[in-house]
Amino acid sequence: QASLSIWGWGSLGIVLFLITFGPFVIFYLTFYILCFVGGGLVVTLLFGKTNSEKYLEQCEHSFLPPTSTGVPKCLEEMKREARTIKIDRRLTGANIIDEPLQQVIQFSLRDYVQYWYYTLSDDESFLLEIRQTLQNALVQFATRCWGYSSE
Repeated sequence: QASLSIWGWGSLGIVLFLITFGPFVIFYLTFYILCFVGGGLVVTLLFGKTNSEKYLEQCEHSFLPPTSTGVPKCLEEMKREARTIKIDRRLTGANIIDEPLQQVIQFSLRDYVQYWYYTLSDDESFLLEIRQTLQNALVQFATRCWGYSSE
């Protein structure tokens, strides 16, 4: 009974399709599909890979401005500007606490940052900035803790 229902609905759909669009719709659809596929093949064969590469190269050069020398110049300036490294190793004011905290910072940077950062760059300034940021956060934490304990 299910197959009869499928055949019934399917044939009804086909009859309504033919009545709506006419009996020659199948030929028109076939002709349109063949024209679309044939046109695509003709354009691909005539225009071809080499012609499209030439066309893309022309478009690329006509729309994009020439590359400037600014980036290499900027990199050269940055290398010339060798900053002096000043690291204040005091964090809490107590050496018995500061040294282990410095070791924790050093090991954390080594284990969680350096292993991936050195694949990107050999520049040490990023690592020094992270160290300074961590140290500043620890100094702020220590000063606020001392401030609350004295009240």
